[in-house]
Amino acid sequence: QAWSEVARRLAHEIKNPLTPIQLSAERLRHKYLSAMTNEAAETFDRLTRTIVQQVEAMKEMVDAFSDYARTPEPTPRKLNLNQLVNDIAELYRSDTRSVEASLDENLLKIYADPDQLRQVLHNMLKNASEAHANGPVTIDIATKNVSGGAGPLVQLSVLDNGTGIETELLERLFEPYVSSKPKGTGLGLAIVKKIVEEHNGIVWADNPTAGGARIVMQLPALVANENPQHQTDAAECK
Repeated sequence: QAWSEVARRLAHEIKNPLTPIQLSAERLRHKYLSAMTNEAAETFDRLTRTIVQQVEAMKEMVDAFSDYARTPEPTPRKLNLNQLVNDIAELYRSDTRSVEASLDENLLKIYADPDQLRQVLHNMLKNASEAHANGPVTIDIATKNVSGGAGPLVQLSVLDNGTGIETELLERLFEPYVSSKPKGTGLGLAIVKKIVEEHNGIVWADNPTAGGARIVMQLPALVANENPQHQTDAAECK
C-alpha cells in the first residue's frame, strides 16, 4: 500500500509539468513555424517535434509505472474467457495485422476480474503486434482446457510471427523494465504476470520450433458445484 501511494504521488508530480511543456511546444509551432525561412523552419520543426514526442513518451512511462505499482482490489465473477478474447481481438485487426482466434467451444469458465483480464489481453496483443518490425503481422490466439495437478485449467496462448525472444531474455521477460523493444516501457508483461498471479494463475513465454514467440497463460477453471473462493493456486500445477 505504501509503494502504491508513493507511485501515485510520484506519477502525479511528474505529469503536472509535462502537460504545460507539451502545450508550450505546440503553441510555439503554431505561432512561429509558418513565418520562418526554410532552414530555420526545418530546425524549429525538428526540435519542437522532439519535445512533444519525448513528453508523450514520458507520460506513457509514468502511466505504466503507476499501473504496475497500483494494486486495486479485483472484483471477480464467473467469466467466459472466449468472450473477452473475441471483444479485444477485433480491436487489433487491421490491413497490416491479421488476428486469428482458435477458441475451444467447450472452454470452462473462470472466476476473475474482467477489467484486469482485459488489461492482460491488451498487453499480450500489443506485445505481439510489435514483434515484427517489417512486413505484415500475424497473431494467433488459442484457448483450451488443460489438466493440472490440482484441477482443470483454462489456457490462453498468443503467438506472433516475429523473430522470437532472445534466449537470455526468456527467463527475465516478465521482470519490470526488461524489454527487447527500443520503444517499450518494459512494464507491459510485468503487469501481465502480476495480474495473472493475483488470479492464482501462471504465465510464461517460449519460442515454438515453427517460429515466432508465444506467451501462455493458465488460470484455474471453475468446475461444477465449486466455490470460487476456494480455488487452489495454479502455480503449483505447471
